[in-house]
Amino acid sequence: MKREGGTGDAAEGADAVHGSTAVKKEGGPKQKRKRVTVKKEKGKKVSGLDTTAEARLVDWEAAVEGLANLHPEVTSKNVARRDELLKSCGAGSSVILDAVISTMLSQNTTDKNAHEAYRNLTEKFPTWSECLKGTREEIEGLIRVAGLAATRSERIFALLETLSAEQDSEDPSLEYLRDMSNDEVKKELGRFKGLGPKTISCVMLFGMARDEFPVDTHVLRIAKLQRWVGSGATRESAYDALNAVVPDALKMDLHCLLVKHGKVCHRCAANHKPQFPPKDGPLVCPLATSKVVDVVKIELGIGVKAEGGEGGEGGGLGKKRVKAEANVVKEEE
Repeated sequence: MKREGGTGDAAEGADAVHGSTAVKKEGGPKQKRKRVTVKKEKGKKVSGLDTTAEARLVDWEAAVEGLANLHPEVTSKNVARRDELLKSCGAGSSVILDAVISTMLSQNTTDKNAHEAYRNLTEKFPTWSECLKGTREEIEGLIRVAGLAATRSERIFALLETLSAEQDSEDPSLEYLRDMSNDEVKKELGRFKGLGPKTISCVMLFGMARDEFPVDTHVLRIAKLQRWVGSGATRESAYDALNAVVPDALKMDLHCLLVKHGKVCHRCAANHKPQFPPKDGPLVCPLATSKVVDVVKIELGIGVKAEGGEGGEGGGLGKKRVKAEANVVKEEE
């Protein structure tokens, strides 16, 4: 079975097929958030907000539009992904297995390292049947750049061996999953080591054209910041909540845009220190609310003085950029 040009970028976005439908904000009276208690695994209690009702009132289409205006390359790439997925699904396809292995390689590493590991693996073994004929040590060496090579190689080899034995074939495949329901797919993939809820959601979105909304660290962080989920939410609970309310037609674009935005936006990055800070200074975040922006400005030292002035050590926005930022800030109700 020939591989259909996997790229190894499953963790970055999705290959889902979606239509373009308008999403209207639900009307009705505003609902108050209720205080709730969330239990963590260790038994500690943390305070959170029950934001399910609020999340249902989010103008998701406006969120996607605002982010897409800032990161147009993301949605353009998604158009190409959709087209590629449509062409690659069919007899002899290895798209799902490609997505599984590329996503496994993307866990707990950078996109660059994951891409290099996947490229090394697929250049040495053009098909998964050829990979199965190799050794675990060979696989380990090829994917070492992604880190955790011993664990990853063991899991990849075990996956291929299990599929080959169950299918009585030297050409392992996961294309049989296309005939299963979402719940059945999750259960089937969940039996393999290294495939957790987030990875499975990614595979379903990029490799199977299913309407899924994976929640990674960037999505979770921004969802909490926007109060789409409670402050005590985990990836799993955030996935359950957001997957239920984000419109299917917007899931792929919103997921990809949030991942991109979380890496470059000072407001939305962890500790307000983006992985790839813009060369021209902090971006005007389209998701911003005045209350949150004020906190971020204080922490970054932005807007206290004009650029180059005393106390302006937090990124040098200057008066002009701060004024521009203020123009897009909406009051939090």
